[in-house]
Amino acid sequence: MNINSRDHHLKNIRPEVSSAQIFEATSSIEAFQNGVLRPILKFQNNLLVQLFLSRIHLKNQTSEVVRLEEKQKLITNQFKTNTTLKQLLLGCVIGLLTVEEFEFYKTNSSSLNKRIFSMLKDRLIDQWP
Repeated sequence: MNINSRDHHLKNIRPEVSSAQIFEATSSIEAFQNGVLRPILKFQNNLLVQLFLSRIHLKNQTSEVVRLEEKQKLITNQFKTNTTLKQLLLGCVIGLLTVEEFEFYKTNSSSLNKRIFSMLKDRLIDQWP
């Protein structure tokens, strides 16, 4: 499979995210977030949630957290201290970038990583079983 074919397939499997709009005044970082990252996160959602839950179980932490504040604290703590988990989750997102998108990501990785982890935290909080 050549690069163009791979990129074409990657773009075709991404779901549409109707709330992720891009306007003329939208910055390139925000446009990338809405046009690329949000669809990838939506596509990978079930895997990302299961990866997170399985990794915290491996660390003998419970997913039987009832209160929203406790969920937020646990998720935030994992993102601060568990670099292996962060890199695993990040790889699930970066692996679905096209070559051109990856070039943009490389030059803006610090800002984009913050956005990716922020969106991931929100997804994990909202979808914790």
